[in-house]
Amino acid sequence: MKEIAFHSKVAVVTGAASGMGLHTSKEFIRLGASVLMCDVNAERLEEEACALGDAAIPLAGDVRDFKYALSVAEEAKKRGGADFLVACAGGYEARCCNSMVPFYEQPIEVIDWGIDVNLKGPVYFSRALMPQMVAKKSGVIVLLGSVTGFEGDGVGAMYGTAKSGLFNFVKGLAMAGAPHGVRAVCVSPGPVLTRAAMSGMPTLLRRAAEIRELVDVILFMCSENASFITGTNHVVDGGRLCMYQKTY
Repeated sequence: MKEIAFHSKVAVVTGAASGMGLHTSKEFIRLGASVLMCDVNAERLEEEACALGDAAIPLAGDVRDFKYALSVAEEAKKRGGADFLVACAGGYEARCCNSMVPFYEQPIEVIDWGIDVNLKGPVYFSRALMPQMVAKKSGVIVLLGSVTGFEGDGVGAMYGTAKSGLFNFVKGLAMAGAPHGVRAVCVSPGPVLTRAAMSGMPTLLRRAAEIRELVDVILFMCSENASFITGTNHVVDGGRLCMYQKTY
């Protein structure tokens, strides 16, 4: 296996002010890349980027806005064009919008938020940045899925719906990008210790994942070691989905 390094590369990471987006940004920088860090939380984004030094470029905005995606793409172009997009921005709409009611009672604003952040955001950023990768004849897009895309959810129904949409969207990206050396994959976690509540979710391994265990997979997918992987969804869930499979 080749040593993973991203010297002189440009990565765009959404949801970069916290959680997996922040840890992915840190690792990209450690391995030599410059990172355009994108998040709606401007104050925290600025704070985290400042701590990471000149290789971290904070660009605050809302992934639901295609104009924001285009502005990030313009910044990437000034630096030679994006080599990687890692779309981590997302969230369980019922929790994020403080609306823990069954789907049939969810306000339409909460439903829209779930679709727009979790599905439209990755679509917008892929559309904005992929032309640069096509022009460079190389690039990798990593979309963050979830096991909820398989399981479904009766409260935050749009979260699972959007994530399952990414499973298919990544195939379209791979088909469009393959003639130009651009790969696309989806990485779908089970419970990850981005929040303490995740520790209580069952898996075969009887624990939630450490953040680094997901970030390591993301970085591998971006590296030359994964050069023959595209159009696929990679579940990293400690065996959670196996627990619910039945044999008939």
